[in-house]
Amino acid sequence: MEQYFTNLRSKIGHEEIIMPGVVGILFDESRTKILMEQRNDGSSGWSFVGGMMNLGESASQTIIREFQEETGLIVKVNKLLGIDTKFHHTFPNGDKAQIPGIVFEVSKVSGQLKPDEESSVVEFVEPTTDLKMYNQQHQRILEHLVKGDVPSWFD
Repeated sequence: MEQYFTNLRSKIGHEEIIMPGVVGILFDESRTKILMEQRNDGSSGWSFVGGMMNLGESASQTIIREFQEETGLIVKVNKLLGIDTKFHHTFPNGDKAQIPGIVFEVSKVSGQLKPDEESSVVEFVEPTTDLKMYNQQHQRILEHLVKGDVPSWFD
């Protein structure tokens, strides 16, 4: 967790805070599959590549950093696909957060695909309604993608 959130938590404890996050959608060449990961944090299901914004970082800088860290790929942001602001989460340690998620479509610039210590598997997966995602926010994003409800959805 970034030092900003650690410092904030030392003052307010487990109370709910807003923690902005980003998600990146990287399609394969046929645009029928999306790069997803299975996480090493005990979560079950698939996850889109993404994470929390660091203090002083823009949303687009965040998704570029997250892709490089989690997949080994350098990406560029192509467009905004949607925004989800309904997600509330309680972490295993009791910390609570509302996590607005900004969803971008990205494209690969360079790099070699390889998972990092946060991910056990990183691969292109066909998005279907049967796919189980690791949290409700990612499940809603998947539903919008499957419905063809992009770009420009928001909740």
